[in-house]
Formats: sequence, C-alpha cells, structure tokens
Amino acid sequence: MGHPTHLFVMPDSREKCLNILPPAEMAVLIEKLRQTSFFKAGMGNALTRFGEQCEDLTLDGQGRIRIKDALLEFAELDAMVAMIGGVNRIQLWTPRLKPEKIQVDQAGLATALEELGW
Repeated sequence: MGHPTHLFVMPDSREKCLNILPPAEMAVLIEKLRQTSFFKAGMGNALTRFGEQCEDLTLDGQGRIRIKDALLEFAELDAMVAMIGGVNRIQLWTPRLKPEKIQVDQAGLATALEELGW
C-alpha cells in the first residue's frame, strides 16, 4: 500500500469482513462511479449506499486507524483480528469467521502468473 496518510474501509459485499483500500484503489472505484450516468435508474440510491458504507480514515502519528463501531459490529471484530492481504486490499476478519488456511498451490500460482504475463 505504500505510505498513505489515509485509507478507506468498507464492508465486503459478500463476506462478513471489512476491506481496507489504499487511496489509489478507491480512486479507481470512484472513477468508475463518475463514468456511470447519475440519472440511470437506481444510481442515486446505489451512490448513497456506497457512500454511507465507506469510511475515509486518517492514520495517526503512529500509523493507526480507528474504524467506526458500526463497521466493527458488522464484521464482529473485537480484541483479536485476522488480517488477510489481497492484491488491492487488506481484509479484516474475526478469527472464528476467517476462511480456512489456504494450501499452497505452486502449479496454480504458476499458471495464474503466466496468464498475467509474468
């Protein structure tokens, strides 16, 4: 994520976890929203729902963030948090709900990297 001064947090739309996004990734999402017609049926409601679920968090002097209680309650987060990194986000899970440990699949990873041109 580099060294951002702020991050964005939002609930996952499919899992009971929170996604932390760097500013660059949120900028991509916002640009997609800007390219969509505001007057398209349901777009106003979709923009409102998206906006009210996202939180812009400023990192304090020690690099910490404070996530609002409503989001913590959604993901059932308390004293223990499991962090799972992704390509464009970090997911925060309560340990009892996080996905099972994924086995290393070198062949599958090699195939995926080849498809990505690596």
